[in-house]
Amino acid sequence: MKLLFIILPFLWIQASFAQVKTSYFLYSDKKIILDDRSFNRYVLPQLSAITQEFYHILKNLHPIHESTINLYRQLSDSERMFKKFRKECSQIDEDCYKKLKDLYGKTRELDHLILKPQATLIKLESTQTTQELEAFLHLISALGEMSNQNYRLMHALEEYILTANTTFFPYYDGRSLIEPTLHKMLLSSELMLTQLLETKLREDFHAVWMHFFKDVDQKILYEKDKTYMIKRLEELNLAWNTFHMKMTKGNHNIPKNIVSLIKIMHNRWNSCLKIILR
Repeated sequence: MKLLFIILPFLWIQASFAQVKTSYFLYSDKKIILDDRSFNRYVLPQLSAITQEFYHILKNLHPIHESTINLYRQLSDSERMFKKFRKECSQIDEDCYKKLKDLYGKTRELDHLILKPQATLIKLESTQTTQELEAFLHLISALGEMSNQNYRLMHALEEYILTANTTFFPYYDGRSLIEPTLHKMLLSSELMLTQLLETKLREDFHAVWMHFFKDVDQKILYEKDKTYMIKRLEELNLAWNTFHMKMTKGNHNIPKNIVSLIKIMHNRWNSCLKIILR
């Protein structure tokens, strides 16, 4: 028998994860078989709910995170749109031209999403600690850099659109800048998700983002990759349960209502495991 731990004792997922003990599931050596119906009708909705609850917690811990979450979602959608465009549109027809225009519209919207937290942060008086002030200044700087990157991105897309239906299109090299710029901005937005949390709390939230929620969001909820989830099940399980243990066993002084919500999320995850391993 193999052991699928709710938390594996004495293992580290990263230096930021502490050693913890708890109970575990047992599962046999046979290959895990998860039918499509259970995956689509039960596992995916539960994971979607867990993700929304994670965002809700971030918003409750600091109101500016509502804006940083919106930035991440917008950039994630934009990167996916461009990847799909590159895959499907080697030639520009009417449908592909519309996709390109839609992507440009996304960058225009992004410009407004960047300005909103910038304006809010400038108005905030951060007088409690030097650490808090440094976090504010770092976020303001990161937003300013993202604004510059978005300006370059918009300019590249404008040129792309202008050349799309001309003889210059095959020679336009600006499109090679679009995808890496989007990806760099997306990575920056992920750091912003937890930027204004206290240092130790930020480390734990960023760790669970990198090792659980990012995979859930990009590979499982968006791509609906059931095989990927089964293959990564133990790693996902370890990442989530390490976070759950640290949040609910007194490692941080967080509000009781947030602790209660994390316990609800934990029950959701365990219910997914029961469906997968039955």
